[in-house]
Amino acid sequence: MKKILISLAMIAAVGAIVVGATTAYFSDTETSIGNTFTAGTIDIAIDGKNPFIDHFDIGDLKPGEVGYINFNIQNVGQNPVNVSKKLYDFTYTDSNPTGYDCSQLYSGVADTSSEPECVAEAGTVVNNVETQILYDLSVEVYASDSANEPTWWQTIYAVDGTGDKSLYDVYGTAGTQYVALGMIPVGGHMLVTQSYHFSANAGNVYQGDGLTFNMEIKADQLPQGAEGQATVTLENKTAGPEYAIIADGYQGVLTYKTSNPTFDFSFTGKVTQNSTQYTLLYAVDPWPQTGSKVLGTVTSGTGGDVVFSGTATPGDITNGKVWLVLSSDWGTNQMIGWHQADYLLETGLINYVQN
Repeated sequence: MKKILISLAMIAAVGAIVVGATTAYFSDTETSIGNTFTAGTIDIAIDGKNPFIDHFDIGDLKPGEVGYINFNIQNVGQNPVNVSKKLYDFTYTDSNPTGYDCSQLYSGVADTSSEPECVAEAGTVVNNVETQILYDLSVEVYASDSANEPTWWQTIYAVDGTGDKSLYDVYGTAGTQYVALGMIPVGGHMLVTQSYHFSANAGNVYQGDGLTFNMEIKADQLPQGAEGQATVTLENKTAGPEYAIIADGYQGVLTYKTSNPTFDFSFTGKVTQNSTQYTLLYAVDPWPQTGSKVLGTVTSGTGGDVVFSGTATPGDITNGKVWLVLSSDWGTNQMIGWHQADYLLETGLINYVQN
C-alpha cells in the first residue's frame, strides 16, 4: 500500500507540472527599433565670427570721456546657454617707463613724458589707470536673429554716482572673476554694451597711460552636475526700463531641474521684509502677468532669510522669468500690486521641459 501511495503522489506531481506548462495568458509584444542618444552642442559666435580673434581699441580718452565696446553673442549651438565674461591679463602701457626724469620731456618718443604728467608724478611712476576707469555693463537678449524687440534685458553695472565700480572692482586684480550675463536661447543672440568712463577726477599723473587686457566669453549649458540642475540668481533691481542690479545684499539663488516630470526646486536667499510671506512666481508677460504660475510660497525669517524647496507643475517653460514677490501682491491668477523694492527679479531666463 505504501508503494502505491508513493506512485500516485508522483503521478499527481507530474500532472501538476503538465497543467502548469499548458496554462496560457493573453499577451502582446511591440518592438522599438533604432533608439538613439545624441549629445547636443554648445557653441557661440561673437559678431558673427567663430572663432573670434578680433580686438577692440579705445584711444585718446580724456577725463570725463567715455569709450564703448559693444558686441553681439550668437547662440549657434543646439541648446540654450548661460553666458559669462571676464577681463584678464591687465597690462600697463605708459609713455613713461620707470627711470624717466623731467629733463626728458615728451616728443612723441615712447621713452618720454608730457611735462604735466612728469611734474605731477614727481619722479614716482603711477601705473594704476584701471582705478580711474569706471565700468558699466548692460545686455539685451533677442529670442531669434529676426526679432526686432528684446525678449529680456538688464543693467548689470551702472555708472550713476552711487556705487560706481572700477574694472578691478568688477573683475578682480587678477582678472579671475566672471560676470554672469544671462541666458541666450537657441538661435538667439545677446547684445552686450560696455562703457568705460575715464573718471573726471583723474589727474595729470594719468596722461599718456594705457591699459591692455584680454576678454573671455564663456557659454555653459544650463544644467550642471550629475543631477542635471541649473541655477539662476534673483536680485533686487531698480525700476524699469533699466532694471539695474542694486547689489545691496538682497538676492537669492534658485536651483531647479531643467528636465523632469515635475519642477523640483530649492531656493536660498535674503529679502527686505522680515517674517513676511513671499511667492515664487513663473512670471508671464505682459502686466499684470495673467497666466503666471505659482511655484511655491515661503515666509521669510526674522532676519529676512528665505530657505525653502518644493515641487510644481507649471508645464514647459521657455525663456521664462522667475520672481520672488510679496504674496500680498499676487491675486488668484495675476499681480494685484507692485512693490518692486521688496522683490527679487531674475538675472537670466530659465528653460524647463516637463518630460
